[in-house]
Order: sequence, then structure tokens, then C-alpha cells
Amino acid sequence: MSAPDANRPEPWFRQFWPWFLIALPLTAVVGSMVTIYLATTRSHSMVVDDYARIGLSTQLRLERDQQARAQGLSARLDITDPGFIVRLDGSLRPKPDVLFLTLSHPTQADKDRRIELVTDGVDYRGQLVLPPSERWYVQIEPADLSWRLAGELSAGARTLYLSPPESNAGN
Repeated sequence: MSAPDANRPEPWFRQFWPWFLIALPLTAVVGSMVTIYLATTRSHSMVVDDYARIGLSTQLRLERDQQARAQGLSARLDITDPGFIVRLDGSLRPKPDVLFLTLSHPTQADKDRRIELVTDGVDYRGQLVLPPSERWYVQIEPADLSWRLAGELSAGARTLYLSPPESNAGN
């Protein structure tokens, strides 16, 4: 009976290095599969591909801004406990009975809100409780969308002065 050979190497599948070298490309393959899964199952809300529509809406916004500027419109938005109070200033005659306040979240479209503001003769009032620690893009416009006032509400702010956005037509 012969004695087992002590110098005989172990089979390849019992050694560390072959498994280490196999694990490197295998990790890349698994990572690629996870990336493909995430790319195909998640929405692409930040990607815009309808440039013609964006160009038309930009032109309409500029015209509405010019209309608000021509009428000397401005507004003060105060955040109260149950909602909003808006005081509209300018040469707008007659003043509309209803305004719409649009709150747009900078990154999460599902948080966007549109609130109807009804006049009490002097101010416009609407109700919605905002999370205090978030930033919002604010826009006020009448039902006929003939003009708009816009601004940005900082996190924690309780008052915002709105005016027609500056024209970027020369850019």
C-alpha cells in the first residue's frame, strides 16, 4: 500500500485564487444586471424629450410675464396656519374673483399643488398646509391665464413677495 503523496497540490476548486479571479467578473455581471433592472423599472421624471412643447410653453410664459409687468402687478403671499393670504397690487381692473396658486416642488412632481384662492373683497384666501422644511416655486395666475406672478418660497419662510419674472428673451 502506498502512502499519500504530501507534495500533491489540492484540486483547483479548493484553492482561494481561482475563486477570487472568478468573483471579479461575476460581480461586474451582477452589478450590470441590477443597473439594467433599475433603469427599466424606474420612471425618468427628470428627463425631458418634448422640446417643441417646452419652447411653446416658454413663449407663453414670457407673454404672460410681459402682461403682468405692463399692468404693474405684484403680490404679497402670507402663509397662515390654515393656508394662504394673497394681497394683489397693481392696475388690474376688474380684479378677478378667483386666482390660482401653483406650488411646484423643485425635484418631486408628485408634491406639486394647485390651490384656488377666493377673494374676500380685499385679499385672496386659500387653504393648504405646507411642510415647513421644503422649498417651493410659487406662481399666481387668474383663471384665464392672461398673466402670472412668480417667486421662490424658501424653507421656513412665512412671507413671499411675487412679481413678474425678469425677461430672458435676449438669451
